[in-house]
Amino acid sequence: MSIQIPDISIIIVGYKAKKYLDACFESIQHQTIYSPSNIEVIYIDNASFDQSITHIQRHYKWVSTVRNTKNIGFARALNQGIRYASGEYLMIMNPDVILDNNYLENALNKMKHDKHIAAIGGKIYQYDLNQGKKTKVFDTVGIFAYVDREILSARGVEDEGQFDDVEEIFSIRNICAMYRKSAIEDAKMFSEYFDENFFLYLEDVDMCWRLHMLGWKVLFSPKLIAHHCRNTRKKAKIEEYKITKWRAFLVNERIMLLKNEFRSNILGDLYTLIKKRIIKSFWRAGWFKGWFKYMKMIPDALKKRKIIMSRKRVTKNEMTKWFVRKGSRRYNYYKSKSLEIYAKLPSTY
Repeated sequence: MSIQIPDISIIIVGYKAKKYLDACFESIQHQTIYSPSNIEVIYIDNASFDQSITHIQRHYKWVSTVRNTKNIGFARALNQGIRYASGEYLMIMNPDVILDNNYLENALNKMKHDKHIAAIGGKIYQYDLNQGKKTKVFDTVGIFAYVDREILSARGVEDEGQFDDVEEIFSIRNICAMYRKSAIEDAKMFSEYFDENFFLYLEDVDMCWRLHMLGWKVLFSPKLIAHHCRNTRKKAKIEEYKITKWRAFLVNERIMLLKNEFRSNILGDLYTLIKKRIIKSFWRAGWFKGWFKYMKMIPDALKKRKIIMSRKRVTKNEMTKWFVRKGSRRYNYYKSKSLEIYAKLPSTY
């Protein structure tokens, strides 16, 4: 008897996420194309010890589980899930995401229609935990990069139809994203899919940057709709959290630049990069400790850079279109869709 291989493998990495699991798994079961034989779900628990695995094993026996004895980081846990996955398409989502019923069907149709699409994402709205209801406020509609390589997003803005077009974008978010597994294999570095030096944040942007270097497409489709719950934090921990998050962004943004960018493009924008990415950010809280972490990561990043540059299939000019500057065609295009909502947000999206 032949074993049916699922079309989609859903990979969820959780940390202290038990309270979100019921809504998340129910939204998967309510997908228009859901069946246990067509969609497999893999849940990786990063040592949260909140009974998440016990809850899943008791109530959702169709979900495969992996329990890590320590928090190994988001990217490394994702790579665990990818190695277990057998589907042709990989759906990566947070445990606090609720999918609209046709999300997977719409994403799958787009991916099957165009074999050059490596990754696809859509409109991810915020879910109001206090009111217990969905909103029309964006959590993300994807990512674009400014000329100084700052990563920007449209979080916190009301949907007024400004993002209703299907378009190629610089990056999707791993909050809720579908990848073609063959593309992920194409972008693999050594034994890693997502860069495991990125303990948290920007592993998705780094992956999409590599996919662009390899000539793949990254797509935004407004028909893909989901909602993301935002956890609340005690006021005493907010400032500490901001510093930790900012430090991770500072380090990971610079490692991405070192790994993925053409030298000539760096030289062409050197003044802007030094002014914005080095001088202005050097005195931000958290960067001093981040500098030492960055220095430790450089040797491994250079090894990965060698792989990326040896495999690239695009020219330096083809990559410059993704790093928008004032007055450029792409900047004006985004501005017509309310780019100012991106520009007002800090890089820590």
